[in-house]
Order: sequence, then structure tokens, then C-alpha cells
Amino acid sequence: MKHTALRRGATIADVLVIGGGGSGMSAAVSAATSGASVIILEKRPEVGGSTAMSVGSFTAANTSYQYRAGINDSIDLFVDDMRTANGPRERLENQSLRRVLAENAGPTLEWLSSIGVQFLGPTPEPPYEKPRMHNVVPNSAAYAHALLRECGRLGVTVHTGVRVAWLLKNSAGEVIGARADGRDFFGRRGVVLATGDHSASAELKARYAGESAAKVPPVNPDNTGDGYLLGEQAGGVTVQMDRLYEGLRFYPSRRADPIKILPNHPAVSWVMRRVAERLPKNLLAFVVRSALTSWVAPNSTMYRAGAVLVGPTGERVANEESDSALARAVAAQDGNTGYMLFDERVARRFSAWPHPVSTFPGVAYAYVKDYRRYRPDVFHKADSVAGLAGLIGVDPARLNRTVEEWNAAVAAGEDGVHGREQLGAGISEGPYYALGPLGGFVTLTDGGLQVDDRLRVTDREERPVPGLWAAGSTGQGGLQLVNHGLHIGWAMVSGRLAGRHAARADARSDLSPVPTDVAARTETQGQ
Repeated sequence: MKHTALRRGATIADVLVIGGGGSGMSAAVSAATSGASVIILEKRPEVGGSTAMSVGSFTAANTSYQYRAGINDSIDLFVDDMRTANGPRERLENQSLRRVLAENAGPTLEWLSSIGVQFLGPTPEPPYEKPRMHNVVPNSAAYAHALLRECGRLGVTVHTGVRVAWLLKNSAGEVIGARADGRDFFGRRGVVLATGDHSASAELKARYAGESAAKVPPVNPDNTGDGYLLGEQAGGVTVQMDRLYEGLRFYPSRRADPIKILPNHPAVSWVMRRVAERLPKNLLAFVVRSALTSWVAPNSTMYRAGAVLVGPTGERVANEESDSALARAVAAQDGNTGYMLFDERVARRFSAWPHPVSTFPGVAYAYVKDYRRYRPDVFHKADSVAGLAGLIGVDPARLNRTVEEWNAAVAAGEDGVHGREQLGAGISEGPYYALGPLGGFVTLTDGGLQVDDRLRVTDREERPVPGLWAAGSTGQGGLQLVNHGLHIGWAMVSGRLAGRHAARADARSDLSPVPTDVAARTETQGQ
């Protein structure tokens, strides 16, 4: 692999990929195996993107893993289950792209397996009828390692630390390349945008979801919506940009995540998969449970049982039934801090099946005792509310008043402060518990550039923008992706297809860029 620093002069390849995450590297590998020369431009110092930061599950039908497990699945059943999971969102679904995902997820997972990515499973994921969730081994960084190795084997050129300023067009209006750090890069056959979502763009979040959403920090600070802006400048349009996945997460432990620190190598991953497949299920769950408590927030069912969420002042901050309301309210607090508060009654309920505090579907479930064992830094317990207040650093009188007000609301059957409907049994039986600090975060955003079934970016009249493709979150195009494992699935499927289609396009005979309004404005600002 040619992993180079930038030099003066233009660089030309058949396909130019902007973004070095899972979808971008999948596009690059796919284009290269289709006979194209490929360049990747990645703004971060290293590749991987959100894919390498994810849980890593990949949901797919008709896989060899399902076959070995005796699971009889079909594409139509997969589509039906996605339709069911969508619920009210079904009216927004891009049904054509959903079919593309369903038909290509299985072959793409097998393709990843062929280059060294190992999976456990498949495991169940309600409300799906069939087990389809394949869990990557040992962690999500395995995708990046395998794809980067394959880029090296195929001679893909990877430039890191390079940010694209604008796309280049020729006189015929075809996208032919990009300007990055003062240098021109050309893709004779096409350009693929794969820069992730807009979860880190305060401007885009404010524009589409409101100012309160703009204040919620992202999990990935590099997802600034670059590809959306580049695509729009070239004539594309974005859709459903108001859809954010907002929620609460624990802050990282000072102890190393036992899953994240495992090494990534094909041989090691194969051995780990074979060992894990032979481990007793309860022993495997024990291993996964320690990782589960590291990052997954408590289940919202705990609120329905009676828990509340308080900020650093000791007061409730929002209606606990809304993930987005909680995330925005906590993010607005000093230090982006909140605590889940509950009593012994709730603690007993969430100490055994079927009431886990947090869940990794089909693999592991974490209960109250697991947080005490694996995350003592976020587990707090006291005989009195005032004692609990001292442990979490809030005013005892204010926390006592909050609990009294909440118990009165439960007794009256009405939350007059935030309008919560499912009140539970209150907080009245000691000892008392708190989990936290929790922070409000945007995990990812949906929406993306509008694309057709060949992943070509399209304009308002749904005509393809010549020479431009999009993949992953950048090219999500109204696909809903409600259940676990679908975002990784779409990243890999769309990247693989976009790279293949771009590589098979006719080469542009004219690689002479013409001035654009964007380029003119940027050049003027830089003077």
C-alpha cells in the first residue's frame, strides 16, 4: 500500500474515495478488485472512522453462519422484519434501498469473512423473527484492520490528515476530483463520498433539529457532515436530516475495556471465534458483560419502574420517557452530567431475568450487581437519600425534595413537572441507588444524500450527478436502519456497491477543472 505524504502536483486515479471509514475502505477495496486504481483521502491521522468506534454488529440474512446454526432465512423475511421494526417510520422508508441492503448484506458479510473478519452468532434481535445479528470478533476495529490490509494488498493509495475543500467539475458538469490541502486529486471514473454523518456539526444539527440538539456532543467528533456539504455543492440534495440518535451514555472507565483491548489479526480472531463458539454460554456472557457495563446506558424500562434522572443540582431535568429530551437536558447541565436515581424495589427487580439494566441482545445481560462489580465508579448506594446525595456530589436538601416531589406525583398519578406518563412505584424503599455520571450524546445521525439504487448522488429531479457516488451515512438516502447491526451493514454494503459501480463507469476524457462558485469563494477567503 502506498501510504504517502502529499507532494506538489495533481494526482490521478480511476476512483477517488473521500473518507477512510468502513464504507470508504469498502468502496476502495471493491473498486480495486474491479480493476480500478484507487486513492483514499481521509482527514483524520488514521483510518477507521465511526466503524472502528461502533459495537460492530452486522445484521444480515442467508449467511453461512445462519446455515451452520440451522437457521432457514430469506430476503423477503428480512425485509418484512425491517418493515415491522420501523413502526411509524415505515412511511419514511426508502423501500428500494432497503431491498438493496437486504439482498446484499449476506454476500457482503461473506466477503468480509473472506478477507479475515470473524463473527460470532447469529444472535436474536427482537422484533426480528430470525436470528441475524453477527457480532464481530474481537471488536469493531477488526473491520478497519482487515479493510486496510486489503487496501495494501491491492495497491490502494491512502492519504491521511487530508481534508477536502471542494469537488472539481469539468466543463461538462461531471465531477472529476477534489481539491484538498491546496492540491488536486482526480478520479477518472468517479468520486465516492464516504465521510460519515453530521453528528459533530453544531451548524447542521441546529439547522435541521434545533438549537438544543446542537448542544449535544457527538460520540465521534470528526463526523462534521463534510460529505453532505460537498454533495450539495455538486448538485445533490440531502433528505431526513432531522433524525438524530440521541441518548445517555456512561463516561469511559479508567479501566481498560476488555473487548476493545483485544488484538486484531486474522489468525488471532479466528482462534478467538473458535474458542468463543465452544465456551459455555454463561461464561461467554460473563466476558461480554464487563464490556457491556462500560458503555451501554441503563435500559429505559428502569424509568417505567420508578427511577428518575437528576442533574448536578439534584433536580429532575426532563421527561425520562424521551431519549432525546434526556440527552438534550443533560447536555445543557453543567459538565453534561446526570444520574439515574432509584430505590431498593427497582434494584431488586433489575437484578435478575427478565429485567436487565442493559442488554447485548442474544449474548449478555447486565444487572445491578454487574455495575457494582465492573463499574464501581458509576455505582452508588446509600441507606438514605441524603447519604446518596453526598456520594454523587449534589445538595442533600435539594435531592430529598426531588424525591419527595416525585413520590407525591406517583401518589397523585400525574407528573405535573415534565409530563411523564409511566410513573412506576416511586422512590421510597431504602437503600437508595444512583448510576452515573451519565452524559448526553449523539451516537449517530441518519438522513444523508439522496442516492439511487446504484448509489449515485441525485439532484432534486432525481437525476444522477455525473461522476458522483455516496456510501455509508453520507449516502443513506432516507433508509431507516432502526435495529442493531443495520448501520454497519449499510456502511459495508453501500461502500462495496458504490466502489464497484464507480470502477465500471466510463472514464472521463476531460479532467480539466473549471472554476466554481465554491472554489472562488474559498480561494478569496484564503487570500
